[in-house]
Amino acid sequence: MKSLFRIIRRYSLMAGLIILIILVSNGIVLTAIGYYTAGQEGADKYYGISQRLMEQIGEGFQAGAEGYTLDKKGMELLESSEFVWAMALDQEGAAVWKWRLPEEIPEQYSVQDVAAFSKWYLADYPVKVLIKDELLLVFGCSPDMIARHNLVVSSVLMAHALDYFKIFVLVNLLVIVLFILWFGYRFYHSMKPVAQGIEDLAAEREVRLKEKGPAGDLAGKLNEASELLLAQRRVIAKRDMARTEWIAGVSHDIRTPLSMIVGHSDRLSKDKSLSEKNRMLAENIRRQSLIIRRLIADLNLTSKLAYQAQPLKKNRLCPAALARSCVADFYNKGLEGKQGAEYEFEIVMKEEMEQVCTFADEGLLARAVRNLIGNSIRHNPEGCRITVTLTEQEGSIRFLVEDTGPGIPESVVQNMENADSDIHIMGLRLTEQIAKAHGGGLEFVQRENGGYDAGIYIQTNGHDTVQNHENMI
Repeated sequence: MKSLFRIIRRYSLMAGLIILIILVSNGIVLTAIGYYTAGQEGADKYYGISQRLMEQIGEGFQAGAEGYTLDKKGMELLESSEFVWAMALDQEGAAVWKWRLPEEIPEQYSVQDVAAFSKWYLADYPVKVLIKDELLLVFGCSPDMIARHNLVVSSVLMAHALDYFKIFVLVNLLVIVLFILWFGYRFYHSMKPVAQGIEDLAAEREVRLKEKGPAGDLAGKLNEASELLLAQRRVIAKRDMARTEWIAGVSHDIRTPLSMIVGHSDRLSKDKSLSEKNRMLAENIRRQSLIIRRLIADLNLTSKLAYQAQPLKKNRLCPAALARSCVADFYNKGLEGKQGAEYEFEIVMKEEMEQVCTFADEGLLARAVRNLIGNSIRHNPEGCRITVTLTEQEGSIRFLVEDTGPGIPESVVQNMENADSDIHIMGLRLTEQIAKAHGGGLEFVQRENGGYDAGIYIQTNGHDTVQNHENMI
C-alpha cells in the first residue's frame, strides 16, 4: 500500500506544479503582450488617445473675425491621426469649429452634457477632450477602434490593494490545495482496492474486486488475472503432487533391491575366495550403489523441500562442532578419490565461534555442509586441500568451503536457476534449498582464475544465537 501513497503524493505534487506553471506562464504572457503592444510603432493609433498629439493640434487654433480656424500644421496632424471627427466648444457650449462632424452629433451642449461625454462616450463615439484657452476641444474616435471603460476605485481599496492582493493569492492557493487534496482522495479511494488486489495477487491470494468506479476496468482485469493464476496454480500443484508422490514411490520401491545390491557387493568385496580383481569390481559396485542411494535420497529430499513438505526439526546446535563433525565423517567413511590421492582439511574460525550456538535442523544443515565438501572431493579426484571457514556476521552464520582445485565452473553458477539445464547440479540445488529453509541461501565467491568457491549462510535471530556453548544439550 506504500506504493499507492507514493503515487498519490506524486499525483498531488504534479497537479500543484502544473497549476503553478500555468499561472506563472499566464502572467509572463500577459506581461509580454503588454510590453510588446506598448512598444509598437504607432501604438497610439490603436488607442487614439495621445495627449501630446491633442496638445500639438490645439496649438494650431487661431481666433479671427470669422471665428476660430486651425492652421495647416494642425490640420495635417489631425488628418494623419486616428481621430474620425473633432470640434471646439466655447464657454456657452456651442460648436464654434468642427471637422468631419457626423450628423448625429449635436452642436450645442449644456454643462451636464459636457460632464457626461468628457469621460465616456458621445453618441457611441469614444471621445477625448482638451482645454485650450477658452475652448474645449473634443476629439472623436472610431467605435470599432477602441473601447473606453469608466472604473471608479475607492481610496480605501487602493490603500490596501497589496494586502487584498495577498489575500486573493492565498485564497486561490487554498482553493487549489483543497482541489488537489479532494481529487487525490478520490483517486486514492478508487485505486485503494486495486492496489490491495495487486498486493494480494503478488502474495498468491485470491482477488475478488468490485468492478465499478473509475478503476472498474482495471479491477476486472485483476479478477481475470487472479482466476487465471489460481487455475494455473491448481494445475501446477496437481502436477507437482503427482511428481512428489512418484519420486517417493520410486524411492520406496528401489530401496529394497538397492540394499540387497549394497549388501551382496559388500560381502563379495570381502570374499577371500574371489580374485583381487573381482573383489575390486564388487567394491566398485558397492560404492556406486551407495552413490545411487544418496542421489535417490537427495532427489526425495529436494522434492519435499521444494513444496515445504519436509518439516524442520530445529534444535540447539554449535556450528563449530557441526563443521568438525562433517569433516570427520569424510575421514571415517573414506575419500572417493583416485588411488594415492591426498586430501587435507582445515577448519578456520575465530576463537569466539566456539561459544556460538543457534537453532537449526542439525541433520539438514550437516547434509548441506557435507554436500559442499563432497563437491570439492568429487571434482578434484587427484587430491586437494579443502578449507572450511566459519564466520558470524550481520545476523547470519556462514559456512564457506574452498579448495585448491580449479573451482566451480561459471556454467554451473549461471545455471543454478535453470531447472531444465543439462548440467547435473542437484547437490548444489539441494544445498541451496536447505539454506533457504533456514532463512539463508547459497553464495558463490569468485576466484582470480575465474572459478568459484561455494558456501551457505543461515539467518539467526538475536534470541536464537547464544554465547554459552557449555550449556548445549
